[in-house]
Amino acid sequence: MRSLVALDSHDLRELACPWCGRTPRGASCGFKAVREGRVVGALAFAPGADLGGMYPANSIVVLQLWVRREDLGELIGTQLVQRLAAAAPQRTRCVIAAGTHRAGDCRRLPAAWLEGRGFVEAVVGAQWKLDLRRTVPVTGVVRGALDAVG
Repeated sequence: MRSLVALDSHDLRELACPWCGRTPRGASCGFKAVREGRVVGALAFAPGADLGGMYPANSIVVLQLWVRREDLGELIGTQLVQRLAAAAPQRTRCVIAAGTHRAGDCRRLPAAWLEGRGFVEAVVGAQWKLDLRRTVPVTGVVRGALDAVG
């Protein structure tokens, strides 16, 4: 059984991608998937405003996302993105991820994978956006309905 756990500051400095060896530079937050004490996947991110780039207002930027080779196909990456969307502050409007139509890596994710998780291409061939105003409000509607019934 695996669990999703928030990355602490030590993890952000030390947790290297098993594919390329890079650590998530500039990341301030993240989540890791852990099974039997071993990290099997990780997602590191930062608020767009903290990165100094041309990111939409109130955005979160995925800086690194990876899953160990032997754990691919178990929807770990999808669950990490879902956890990010669910944990995002209420004012967050979108999640931004660098992507590519070529072979992806931990910093530039495959376009087809991003699109399969609800991201849309925002900057052709470079940047994808997940609009949380269209995807996450359902949670609020369900909570509101449950509160009304309860």
